[in-house]
Amino acid sequence: MKQPTITIVIPVFNVEKFVNETLLSVKNQISQPDEVIVVNDGSNDGSLNILNNYKDLHGWKIIQTLNQGVGLTRNYGRSIAKSEYIYFLDSDDIIKDNLIFRMREIIKQYNKPDMILFSGETFAINKSVNKKINLKFTLNGKYDSGSALIRELMSRKEALPQVSRYITKIELWSKNKLNYPNCTYEDEAVFFPLLALSKNIILITEVYFKYRIDRVDSVTNRKPDTKHALGYLHIINFIIGFMNKILN
Repeated sequence: MKQPTITIVIPVFNVEKFVNETLLSVKNQISQPDEVIVVNDGSNDGSLNILNNYKDLHGWKIIQTLNQGVGLTRNYGRSIAKSEYIYFLDSDDIIKDNLIFRMREIIKQYNKPDMILFSGETFAINKSVNKKINLKFTLNGKYDSGSALIRELMSRKEALPQVSRYITKIELWSKNKLNYPNCTYEDEAVFFPLLALSKNIILITEVYFKYRIDRVDSVTNRKPDTKHALGYLHIINFIIGFMNKILN
């Protein structure tokens, strides 16, 4: 089998304090991704200046767009990706330096699975932050039925749909016309459809992703408001509509 190709897509919006650490974690991979697509989603801080430090790296694309939100920005990055697999990384989180190396090993070992899920852990520069989020999987191995896996993850309380804890075949999205919706909690809308559509899923317990919990202006750290409620309503309607589409 030829070496599987992998694209990382990173949407960026007003994260000048964090994005360099994120990009360094990608640059320092012991096995480089084939593409890194960084989309500056209309930032009005110093983010673009930081991104431009990476524009001459082989395989990296730094793209500037008008602000459209993280979901649509991820969709755009995926639409121009040229690899077999895609990985979405948020611009304030980091990955361990062997993530791409291990993903390629697993893709070869299991003959190109549709989806690979792996564990994460939280981190914070501010040590006083004590926010408990379970990003660990206790399941390990190969699963042929996405629906059965969903039930098992739900029963173990391990179904948190964190976008950077899995890598997927690009054709899983394109063949099923699946896109992120333009709303809050957009990652929750696609996670379960991706699992349900996958015929060959690999779970590993090892940690390859680190999730920042001390960014005060992130969506997950804001107090719930009307926008959050409307986001959840949008997600429910999105999932119902998608499931009706694939069942008909």
